[in-house]
Amino acid sequence: MSDMLCRWLLGLRAQGGGHPPAASPATLAFARETLGDGPMGWAVETAVWMTQEVIRQVPAYGGGRMPFETLRRSVEASVLAALAGLFLDARPSPELVPVEAVEGNAELVRRGVPLDLVLRGVRIGHACLHQRLMDVIDAEPEPARTSESHRVSEVLFSYADAHASRMAEEYIAERDRWQASTEAARHRIVDDIVAGRRIDQGMAERTLEYELTRYHLAFVVTADELDTPAEVLRRFAAEAARAMDGRSVLTVQAGPSDVWGWTALLSSPTPRLDIKVPTGLRLAVGPVAYGVAGFRRSHLGAKDAQEFLAETRLCRYADIRVRSLLHAGGERARWFAEEMLGGLADGDARVAELRETLRVYLASGRSPQRAGEVLHVSRNTVGYRVKRAEELLGHPLPDDLLELRLALEIARTAH
Repeated sequence: MSDMLCRWLLGLRAQGGGHPPAASPATLAFARETLGDGPMGWAVETAVWMTQEVIRQVPAYGGGRMPFETLRRSVEASVLAALAGLFLDARPSPELVPVEAVEGNAELVRRGVPLDLVLRGVRIGHACLHQRLMDVIDAEPEPARTSESHRVSEVLFSYADAHASRMAEEYIAERDRWQASTEAARHRIVDDIVAGRRIDQGMAERTLEYELTRYHLAFVVTADELDTPAEVLRRFAAEAARAMDGRSVLTVQAGPSDVWGWTALLSSPTPRLDIKVPTGLRLAVGPVAYGVAGFRRSHLGAKDAQEFLAETRLCRYADIRVRSLLHAGGERARWFAEEMLGGLADGDARVAELRETLRVYLASGRSPQRAGEVLHVSRNTVGYRVKRAEELLGHPLPDDLLELRLALEIARTAH
């Protein structure tokens, strides 16, 4: 390719920056050697925009930081491969599809994203890249503008066909492997439980090799880097289970850098978690809960805690449950109220009366007189009901009333 025709490509530069490269070291080294730092930076920046656009048009690709980063890694490597192919004038073929794209495709299989949506994402990505390159080429003088417009369009659309062909082939092969694997069987059972679907408990326990009629403490181990080996995550998950005094542990690979875990406990109190989370890993811990429903309950609590791991390496659900209510409602709000209120959460009409009295009493600044006026009862009646409510709570009224008042409001709405 002549210097005149390639000048525009080698002159590509990032406009903003702020995102580190996501592709593998081998891919980045080849790109730097072939294209230089300028085009490589442009590719990194463009891949971020392309990833956002793919997820906007096909939401199934997204779902959190790690799915975004997995897709960005795949897109970035594909953009670099396309730029290198344009510069070297290489003939597009399925073999030129980078390994990061193949790995990302396998992750979409494991997440259950349908093949038609995978291929739609490929088409959207290539259309976005074509648009960005045409914007650059349109600023070039003739004759480079016309000749390169035709050449780039032809090469990119050929590359899109090769890319889609390779993705479809790899998707089908990975789907067949995944569906036949033991890990997939375990994953299906876990997905059924988490979704609240009915299961055959005996078969589930045999497949999972984990007893469900126990107290469970669920947790999520996540890695900062996508390249973190799965074994590192599983090994730390086992260490975390031991630190929780767990009697057995179940782990399921949930993504390229996420492991879901459960450990069985002998009793319901949440144990002290005396463990140092290694650099590069993060740990989210749910509440203790019992049985199949508790398996699900504890996991969803751990997932809530995971949302706050950007702030810390270790997050317990108990520390963020009030904040998590901002992101949840319905079932989770009811769980929160039940945990906070204990016996005072009962649906009995008499208990409901005690709950309402306590709610009004706290809203009245703990004034029996003002509460009695609102409820149209004597101050002595208010005092008696508040005392009974404390007995059902199982402890005196706390100094910090925020969580208790929230629970009372939730219970008032639910009943």
